[in-house]
Amino acid sequence: MAVFQTRISRARLVFSPFSAEQMAQIAEIVAQSIRDRIHRGETVEDSAAKPLKPGREVNGHRLRGYPDYKIGRGLQPIRDWTWTGRTMRALKVLTANENVAKIGFADPVADYRAHINNRREKAFGVSPNDRKALNAALMATLRQVRVVQFRKAA
Repeated sequence: MAVFQTRISRARLVFSPFSAEQMAQIAEIVAQSIRDRIHRGETVEDSAAKPLKPGREVNGHRLRGYPDYKIGRGLQPIRDWTWTGRTMRALKVLTANENVAKIGFADPVADYRAHINNRREKAFGVSPNDRKALNAALMATLRQVRVVQFRKAA
């Protein structure tokens, strides 16, 4: 699989105190917060995801279900989007400029899986805790950036 590169573009009108590179860094912090939350099995409301449905019984025999297969591989039996790891590896900052940064899935298969899983139970999005991480990243970047510069008159 080819290495994904965030597309950084420049805007003609800039109303933001951030550069495109800074927006990409802020978006990467939020993407990591989303990844961590999904791995913990939490939804966009920061609540625990519904448990996976267990296997069923047919003619007195118990059929294995998806949670059984996950347990067999040493994974948690929750909806944390980690079977092969492909979906979560594809979660990237897709584009960034001075005004907007876009987070999504760089792989079309992972994008489709995320879309289907998100329809079952919304996990991809910005939760209240993700918003706190966003605000912290914004404030840290603003402290480093000099929005207003003072110069001594000559």
